Amino acid sequence: MSDKRKIELVVGEILNRKPSDLALIALLKEKDGADEGLRCLPVLVGPLEAQAIIVNLFRHRIPHPGIYDLYLNTLKQFDGNLTEVDIYRISGGIFYSHLFIEHDGNTSFITCRTSDAIALAVRNNTPIYIEEDLLERNCVRLQSDGAYSLPITTASTKVLKEALEQAIATENYEFAARLRDEINSRGQADESDMDLI
Repeated sequence: MSDKRKIELVVGEILNRKPSDLALIALLKEKDGADEGLRCLPVLVGPLEAQAIIVNLFRHRIPHPGIYDLYLNTLKQFDGNLTEVDIYRISGGIFYSHLFIEHDGNTSFITCRTSDAIALAVRNNTPIYIEEDLLERNCVRLQSDGAYSLPITTASTKVLKEALEQAIATENYEFAARLRDEINSRGQADESDMDLI
């Protein structure tokens, strides 16, 4: 575990990027952030993981234990406890996470997909953490009007492009134009990006 300052995140909502997309976005928000400029971390999750997250967020009852229940029940059967989820790396749009497990007074970690880590954390009421500088480099910011404002110097180009797709899908063209301009200013946009607007 790192000595750097960690920020606790909570699942805010599950978003569709496009109606045709199988992948959804779990929007993780700073637990103790101010409403204005709240930092949010968009994480792509598959439909099964999204369903597992939603079921627990809204306290739906399911008739039989799911795969995440099975994992947590097995862990408890052997006197283990999931104490923390840590998103420790983001590279090329891929998120890397650790599950911290406490057993017999010792703590160890298991590497897993972040979508699975989130589903387990929500189901087990386990805190999700990320180092502040990693969050700052990859976050979007929530404004008072509900729009997401990307910090020019910190958001990755991949996050910008995903936000651009979401802005277009929701017909927020003014915000989409700002995102397009930021992508262009980095010199990393290609013609396919410009075809979106």
